Amino acid sequence: MAELSDVITFLGTAGARFVVTRQFLASGGAWLSLGNTQILLDPGPGSLVQAAKRKLDPSKLEAIILSHKHLDHSGDINIMIEAMTNGGKKSGA
Repeated sequence: MAELSDVITFLGTAGARFVVTRQFLASGGAWLSLGNTQILLDPGPGSLVQAAKRKLDPSKLEAIILSHKHLDHSGDINIMIEAMTNGGKKSGA
């Protein structure tokens, strides 16, 4: 049996607003794979696109964590919730 490993995949590290608005560095946050649990941290602008580039499936997410409400940390929160809940058809319960 293969052991599960914990992995952090950065979807972008961005920085100040100047860097985010010009996307010099992606601003998608971080995807945490902790055993079988998938968590998204701070889904900034481009989070969905960056996840797709890395073949990460948002429908597998179990939680999204926002550290604070600045747009560079929360810009893609709505689309990621839509993706993880199949448009509201899949509940967390």
